[in-house]
Amino acid sequence: MKTVSIRDFGAAEGNTAVENAAAIQRAIDEARVRGIPFRVVVPPGTFSTGTLRIRSHVELHLEKGAVLKASTCPKDYNANDA
Repeated sequence: MKTVSIRDFGAAEGNTAVENAAAIQRAIDEARVRGIPFRVVVPPGTFSTGTLRIRSHVELHLEKGAVLKASTCPKDYNANDA
């Protein structure tokens, strides 16, 4: 299975939820374009995020010690996510 790390697309522990959501979404979207099946890897660390759209045939894989932390701020999510 092919893999890509969210760090390769700019995700970082110190980023805002909006910044990480954009970086993670770029990784997911790029994985879908590159071929199937594809694994998007979340490395160890805590990554705050907002809305993510998982694509068909793309696996979101959290390594040991990896945390995707949902933002508590409503503005970090798409308006139609309610």
